[in-house]
Amino acid sequence: MSENLSEKLFTHKLNVQETSTIIANSATKKNHKQNNVVMEGEEQTGWYRLLKFMLWSWQGLDLIDCYEVISRISASTHARSDKEVLDSVIGFHSGNWSYEWTQKGMFYYKQGNKYAQQDDTEKAKKAYYLASQFYSIAGYPHLKGDELSLQARVLAFSNYRESAKYNNKMILKEIKVPFQGKEVTCYLHLPNDDTIHPVVIISGGLDTLQCELLPLFEKELAPAGIAMLSVDLPGIGLSSHVKLEQNSSNLHQAICHFLKEVPWVDHDRIALMGMRFGGNVAARLAFLEPNCVKSVVCVGAAVGSIFDNFDNFKRLPPMLLDCLASRMQINNSSAELLYKFCVPLSLIKQGLLARTRIKTPLLSIGHKDDIICNQQDLKLIARASREGESHIIDKPPIFESYLKSLSYSAKWLTIHLAE
Repeated sequence: MSENLSEKLFTHKLNVQETSTIIANSATKKNHKQNNVVMEGEEQTGWYRLLKFMLWSWQGLDLIDCYEVISRISASTHARSDKEVLDSVIGFHSGNWSYEWTQKGMFYYKQGNKYAQQDDTEKAKKAYYLASQFYSIAGYPHLKGDELSLQARVLAFSNYRESAKYNNKMILKEIKVPFQGKEVTCYLHLPNDDTIHPVVIISGGLDTLQCELLPLFEKELAPAGIAMLSVDLPGIGLSSHVKLEQNSSNLHQAICHFLKEVPWVDHDRIALMGMRFGGNVAARLAFLEPNCVKSVVCVGAAVGSIFDNFDNFKRLPPMLLDCLASRMQINNSSAELLYKFCVPLSLIKQGLLARTRIKTPLLSIGHKDDIICNQQDLKLIARASREGESHIIDKPPIFESYLKSLSYSAKWLTIHLAE
C-alpha cells in the first residue's frame, strides 16, 4: 500500500459537499429520539448519523477513541450546513465527520507501518485492521456522490487487505464476480486452504461495508471450519455501481452461481446470513434458490412491516432514508416520495412470505419492538420454513442478547451445513 495514499487522497478541502445535504429532503436531517427504532443508544438527538458505539466496540475499536472523535466533532466552532446538526460541519478540516475519523485511521495506519517494519506481525495486523475500521466510519453512511466518503472507502479496503497479509489465522482472497457487464469484488475469508470449506455468504445493512464483518468470521465461523464470503449490498461499497431494485437479491443470486467456479469452497454447502436489508436479500434467496442455499439466517431483516406500513416507514431515521434513496439512485429521501419506491421491496407484497412454506431452514433474530423488523416479521420468517426458528430479544441489554444470538446462529449454521 502506498505510504502516501491517504495524503494524496485527503487534503484540507472547503468546497466538498457536506454529507447530510447530498440527498435532498424537505424535512430536517436531525434525528429525533424514538423508542426501539435501532440498537441501544444509536439514535441521538442533534446528530444526522446513527452513533453505533456498541457495534464499533464489537468491531474491535476502543470506545475511548470513538468518544474522543465524537467530542471533537460536537465541540467544533466551524460552520455547519445545519446549525442544529452536530455532524454537519462543512469542509474537510477539524470538526468535520470524515476529517476527524480519518485522523484516527491515519494514526493506526502509521502504527501498522511501524510494526510491519519491526516484523511484529500480530501488532501490524491489528493496527491495519483498526485503521480500516476508522476509515470505514469516516465514510459512513457511504452515500453515492460523497467525495470524502469515496476516498475513505478506498483507504478502508486497502488497510483491510493489508491487515490480512499479517493474519496467520486466515486467508483472504478477492473474488471478482461478473455482474451486469462489470465486476463486483467480494472477500472470501478462509480458515485455511488445506481443504474445501462450507461457506456463508454474508451482507450487512444499507449503511455497512463488508470490511466491518470480520469479527463474525474470527469469533464464530472460522472456529467451526466455515468460510465467509462478504459482499456489499447493491448501491454501497464495492457494489456501489449496482442499483438496488425490486429484484433485491439478483447480485447475491449471481454470486451463488459463481461460487461453483471457486475451488476453495464446497458448492453443495452454501448458506446465507444477512443483517437488516441484507436479511431481505438472504430471505428472498431462500425462496428463489432452494437447490443452491442450504440454510439462511436473517438478523433484524427488513422484509415486511417497514415496507407495508407507511407509519412505520416514516419513523425511519433521516440517515436511513438517505441510504435507501442513495442505493436506489433516487435524489430525494422524503418519506412520502421514497415510500412508493420501497413498497415493492416487501417480501409479503412479492408473494413470498406468508404464502408457502419452504424446505430451506430459516433462522430469524431480532428485537420484538424494532420497527425495521418487528415481532410479527420475525415469526413470519420462521414460519415460512418447515425448519424455521426465531430468536426474539425482548429484554435488555439488547446488544448483549444480540451478540449471543449471533453466536447461536453460527452454531445453527454449522449444524445445517453439516447435513
